[in-house]
Amino acid sequence: MPEIEIARGDGTTVQCNTDAHTLVNFRYHVKFTPIEWKIVKELYEAKPDTVSRVELIKLIWGNGRVLPTRTIDVHISAIRKKLAYIKGARIDSVYGTGYRLVILSRY
Repeated sequence: MPEIEIARGDGTTVQCNTDAHTLVNFRYHVKFTPIEWKIVKELYEAKPDTVSRVELIKLIWGNGRVLPTRTIDVHISAIRKKLAYIKGARIDSVYGTGYRLVILSRY
């Protein structure tokens, strides 16, 4: 199912197209790269829990790769810039743990 509606408490929705890797809120169409989309999806499925950098590295590059955790930080930074267009959605850093996706029902 490529189209998913994420309902909010204020009556608005965010359209999610899993095939095109896009989120649509009002007139804003936000397109993610395949790696960014994997990260967003993982954070969304884990919410409200935190996902560690190590877990994100394993998800994207597998267990055998050793990458600096800064790689994930760069992708998170790009995702944050794109999520700025989706009101009430953000990624929080959890010190010493990882990242958490927050989608507010009211903004």
